[in-house]
Amino acid sequence: MTTQQVFRNTLVVILTIAAAYALFLSIRILIVLLVAIIIASAVRPVVLWLSHRRIPHGLAILLVYAALMLTLLGLLLAVLPPAANRLAGYIENEDRLASRIIVAQDWLERNIEQRFNSDITLLDEDGIRETVTNIVTQLRESIPALAGEFGGLVGDFVLTVVMGVYWLTSRDSAINFLSSLFSMGRRMRIREMFTEIESTLGSYVRGVGLVVLFVGVANFILLTLFGVPNAVTLGFIIGVTTALPIIGGYIGAVAATLLALLSSPLHAVFALVSFVLVQQVENHYLTPRVMANSVNLNPILVILVLFIGFSVGGVIGGLLSVPLAGTAMILLRHLIIEPKREEVAASVPVKGGILLTAPDTKLDVSPSA
Repeated sequence: MTTQQVFRNTLVVILTIAAAYALFLSIRILIVLLVAIIIASAVRPVVLWLSHRRIPHGLAILLVYAALMLTLLGLLLAVLPPAANRLAGYIENEDRLASRIIVAQDWLERNIEQRFNSDITLLDEDGIRETVTNIVTQLRESIPALAGEFGGLVGDFVLTVVMGVYWLTSRDSAINFLSSLFSMGRRMRIREMFTEIESTLGSYVRGVGLVVLFVGVANFILLTLFGVPNAVTLGFIIGVTTALPIIGGYIGAVAATLLALLSSPLHAVFALVSFVLVQQVENHYLTPRVMANSVNLNPILVILVLFIGFSVGGVIGGLLSVPLAGTAMILLRHLIIEPKREEVAASVPVKGGILLTAPDTKLDVSPSA
């Protein structure tokens, strides 16, 4: 190997490592960009609808994002104050929180003993008080860090909105540039592939948003009718966690039931009943339609990619795993499966509009003369 080849190979290795390191440092920006594109794909049909009503394209984008931010702000204002007040009350008086947990545990023990005719002790009262004190102490110490994380989330949200606006204004030119990197014969297929990916991501996000809205509002109405305190917060928790397919609703139901249990055991039962009733409609009518009309993935594959997403990127990874899996399936079909199918079809001779195949051949096993 010559000195020039050694230098070139070394330079390639250094540049590859530098690119990987730069990608690692900018992973958060890339995630924000991906989220911005997914949200922009979801709201683009509304932007086009407004544009067809003779509203300037830029103004239509601003109107859609303004409505989106106002809706989110109103929801947070309805949910956060009661939740913050309840949390602040527990932080200031951890004895009250421990007492509520002990009362709820006593109720559970009595019902279990009555049902199974056996004595049972779940947790020691002193252990509960010590655990609650430790948790509240850690929570107090982590409040500054949580405030910093909240500021970072606000910054990421603003950056997501800005990137989404820029993506919608420059979408066509970006797709034209990307398609120009391919040969003339493949440019139409590349444009169709990008359009299908955008349509899939948009329909998935809109479908999930519909499910989240229905589950949250339905649980809020039922919890309000049952007289459960903080129905807005509990409905919000159940609705938001439903954004995670299959497993998210159960996570939200457990959290909401435990929070309602701090008010009274009866409220916890009402919270669980409300979740079960709403889940019947969601599982049998809403979620199957969302999956069928968007990513079209097998439920087993959805669970697999969810766990992979959680292990790689936490909650954000879990939320992005399903749309990314749907995008990967589209890329696989357009770039590998369909070209292979066309290649096989082109290799089969055609005569008179009929595909000709080689006649069946039989192996001659008779002894040679």
